[in-house]
Amino acid sequence: MISHIYSKNGWDPLKEVIVGRADFATVPPYDASMQNFMYANLDPVAIKEFSGPYKTKIIDEANQDLQNLCTVLEGLGVVVHRPDIVDHSRPIQSPRWRTTGWHNYCPRDIFLCVDNMLIETPSVMRCRAFETWSYHSILKDTLCRWFSAPTPRWDDSSFDFSDLSKPTLMDEEILFDAANIVRINHDLLFQISNSGNKRGLNWLQSMLPKYFVRPIYGYSGAHIDSTIVPLREGLVLFNADRCQPDNYPEYFENWDKIFFNDFKPCGILDNGIASNAIGMNLLSINPNLVIIEENQKSLIAELKRHDIESIPLPMRHARTLGGGFHCVTLDVRRQHG
Repeated sequence: MISHIYSKNGWDPLKEVIVGRADFATVPPYDASMQNFMYANLDPVAIKEFSGPYKTKIIDEANQDLQNLCTVLEGLGVVVHRPDIVDHSRPIQSPRWRTTGWHNYCPRDIFLCVDNMLIETPSVMRCRAFETWSYHSILKDTLCRWFSAPTPRWDDSSFDFSDLSKPTLMDEEILFDAANIVRINHDLLFQISNSGNKRGLNWLQSMLPKYFVRPIYGYSGAHIDSTIVPLREGLVLFNADRCQPDNYPEYFENWDKIFFNDFKPCGILDNGIASNAIGMNLLSINPNLVIIEENQKSLIAELKRHDIESIPLPMRHARTLGGGFHCVTLDVRRQHG
């Protein structure tokens, strides 16, 4: 089990991590919350055809890639934890709606580590209402400040698909995924998008008065870790399709900047939810070493020019299941900087 939490950014030397699982991954039945996050640009009639378990091939290959990642991390001296295996096809019932689970593939989405705090975030999807339970067996004796956001109702009024040029997530209640946030020590950059709203930002700021929770706009799709990736203090990787030299968050004005969009295609099956930009979804081991999807040779070369070495590994279903190496991990302990 995890003894204590300490992680304040994404690049200090990694000591302890949670790696997700793909077992029993299931596309949840259609509702407005899953359309908002997974298929905002599709018609509900088409989305309803997707529901059900992912193919055995997808789950098996994804689990192979996750186990390979665990082996590499352990070889680097990192302590690795895994969540419980849960059947996500089982119904989840509330007085207001009925759905199933999704998966335990992306622990990054549902927990936010801020220094010695562990925050359970109010996911934007109904199907993730109880996903954190799968992690309690490894977290239950952890020494940290552990608290949860208010439990949402996930009413349909929280989602509006009338103008897809704007976030389809409304500001009706506190909703946000942890992967909507970039941690830079005492600064938390919070992306306003389909996976995080202003109420969520305001609640997080109220709970963390000693920190600066700063809004980021520009990409309404979903999580921030395929748009902005700080690589170390003073160096940031931007998705050049969403950030340009004359249009990027002012916070990074005095940082060295890499604008990159030469992402190589990743495999995709069964109506995957991520774009090729998932190729920049990397995991930092320390300021000079990252784990990255093996096909991203151009990005590997670009990082090399900035004195960052890469460990290329397969992640065959990152687009299908919606998560690269940053998404499928949660760094619970990094070395104190």
